[in-house]
Amino acid sequence: MTYTKITYSLGIIGLTPFIIGVLLSMLQYEVSGISGVVIFTTYSLAILCFLTGSLWGQVLKVPFSSNNQKILIATNLLVVIGWAASLASAKFLVPGIIVLGLTFAGIAFLEVKLFKHSAVRQDGAYARLRFVLTNLVLAAHAGMVIIHA
Repeated sequence: MTYTKITYSLGIIGLTPFIIGVLLSMLQYEVSGISGVVIFTTYSLAILCFLTGSLWGQVLKVPFSSNNQKILIATNLLVVIGWAASLASAKFLVPGIIVLGLTFAGIAFLEVKLFKHSAVRQDGAYARLRFVLTNLVLAAHAGMVIIHA
């Protein structure tokens, strides 16, 4: 038995707040006084935190290595950068969204590094799903930049 169905379902469902944020921004519409930008940036930060925690879980499964220690440090840096970008987006929207998007690119880089250079192995189907989802999240960030540029 595998987790394929649930991971695919949760992955697709997890894109919904990004899409809602982009659509609300494009339409210049708010839901209960909450803008698409707020939905997008707060959810972006939440998913960034989730992904870094997921990486921590993978790293902590294997014996210590200096490369994996660097991954743990890098994930913390990415969260702090993402948090600062989220705060900054209130005054500097486009740069904030660009930086948030770059943190997702950073997570993708760390995942490749972790799975390529360590004993941690990842299911091929899940790796493809993560690749597709990350690229869709990056596209959503690009869409927000285009809408607000």
